[in-house]
Amino acid sequence: MHRIASFAFSLALAFAATPSLAAPAPAAAAQAAVETVGVYSNVRVSGGEDPHAEGYDVELYRENGVLFGLFYSSQGMVGDTPRGRLQDVRYDAASGKLSFRAKLTIGQEFSKDSGPDGRPSRDLFEFDGTLGAKTLSGALLHRSGYAPSEAGERQMVTLKRDAQRSRDAGELAPASRAQWLAEPVPNGPQW
Repeated sequence: MHRIASFAFSLALAFAATPSLAAPAPAAAAQAAVETVGVYSNVRVSGGEDPHAEGYDVELYRENGVLFGLFYSSQGMVGDTPRGRLQDVRYDAASGKLSFRAKLTIGQEFSKDSGPDGRPSRDLFEFDGTLGAKTLSGALLHRSGYAPSEAGERQMVTLKRDAQRSRDAGELAPASRAQWLAEPVPNGPQW
């Protein structure tokens, strides 16, 4: 009898120490799913046998109130668009103010410092503007990462939310921001 009581007591301790499978752990319950904010674009594609694209895309997601995503720059033939992760993202939900930076490699750079074969470009984009339900608009600055102190080219842009591409992005949304950061960026920057 003593042996059965001891076994029952040990079994009760083991079950008490085992986490419940029915209730999620607090950390898992607190983590929110990734929400697709949308894909905003002003890309224009020319027709014909050799279509070309020109313009910019911003793909935005949100996790626990934090925005993250990709910046794309189309400046040539359609396909394999150069892109880079949004960095230093600052967003004020109350006013819609949004700013970020993105590093891209759009092509080869030829200069006195690059040598005769050129070198991968270091394209630095900085955006400062407003995110609305249907548009992302503001000032976009494009500078060389080899000479970041130079003035660069500034332009005003308005990117419109693309409903179909936003739905597509939602279907392919990352499971988490951490997972997204761990994955390589296809056609990403080479710097």
